[in-house]
Amino acid sequence: MKLERFELERIQSENENEVDINLSESGVEPMSVQELIAGNLDAEELLQTRLGYPQTNGTPLLREEIAAIYDGASADTVFVTNGGAEANFLTVWSILHENPERKEVVMMQPNYMQIHGITAASGGEVRPFWVRVRDGRWAPDIEELKKLVSRKTAAVAVCNPNNPTGAILTAEEMRAIAEIADDAEAWVISDEVYQGAEMTGGKTPSMFGLSERVIVTNSLSKAYGLPGLRLGWAVTHSREHAELLWSYSDYVTISPTMLSDMLATIALQPLMRAKILRRTRNIVTKHWAIMKQWLDAHEDIFDYVAPQAASICFPKHNLEASSSDFVARLLREKSVLLIPGEHFGFPHYFRFGFGHSISKLKMGLKRIDELLATLH
Repeated sequence: MKLERFELERIQSENENEVDINLSESGVEPMSVQELIAGNLDAEELLQTRLGYPQTNGTPLLREEIAAIYDGASADTVFVTNGGAEANFLTVWSILHENPERKEVVMMQPNYMQIHGITAASGGEVRPFWVRVRDGRWAPDIEELKKLVSRKTAAVAVCNPNNPTGAILTAEEMRAIAEIADDAEAWVISDEVYQGAEMTGGKTPSMFGLSERVIVTNSLSKAYGLPGLRLGWAVTHSREHAELLWSYSDYVTISPTMLSDMLATIALQPLMRAKILRRTRNIVTKHWAIMKQWLDAHEDIFDYVAPQAASICFPKHNLEASSSDFVARLLREKSVLLIPGEHFGFPHYFRFGFGHSISKLKMGLKRIDELLATLH
């Protein structure tokens, strides 16, 4: 296995805690432990927690809370991981290893490129199916997907709501993706980490239940504002498949932490979960109004489709400088971090994260204005 450098994660890891203003993060302002436990757990009780191993696939109570999110799931079909990243890793690794005759993963793009890197490192081939702007929205090409999926396909990977566009698949598109994969006896890996961070309408429907070959991955990092817990999960349709994923985890991280399991169980209790997601929707809605106003004031530079969910947007620019060069200069001269579109295969785009403090967002946009002024 030869892993390629994960450029998006590296640019964030090296800079996000050093810059004055971080506009690269795709989640919302993180919650504090005090906010999370208030009214749910006494601080002294938390301090008395013994730091042993929890049940390594997640405690039964936590898995029950996760299963309750998905119609038809049970605690036995849920596997708890260290963040959504581990859920994705173990899912892809197990699918490719258990189906050695199938080496292709058909992947929605633009997308978070973790699954791309894992597949390539495992000797597989990634075949992109593109989401492009059509009729004022980011939409997948279903006809293209039909041509790409075959008996060589191990899995179709989607991210819904999408990173980096914030777009949401329609119910018809989700059904079509599941049916195409099912016809080829391929899995669907549905990364739903931004579910719950919608700006309008109700919660994004899960792909879970559209086929017995759908595996959903998710975590508390993005829509819940709890990335530091490093708590994620995979939901599948059988106890046997969840136990298979568990067997792969035995060779990697073994288990989440005791505190992560305990605090995640609090976060996912129905009343607390609803409270957290209300907080998130309030943040993304208010902050998007500021971001949209700024983009509209720069219509000579940026063309964008408004996100439907998440605290991210993915505008196209017409600057002479490449996205990577502009981001490097912005970092060097203004101590502001953005993600260049090259990391998603879209070189004339930027991913803006607008979910942290309003004051930092406004300051960051002002500093981008200062740099843009030097280019004219």
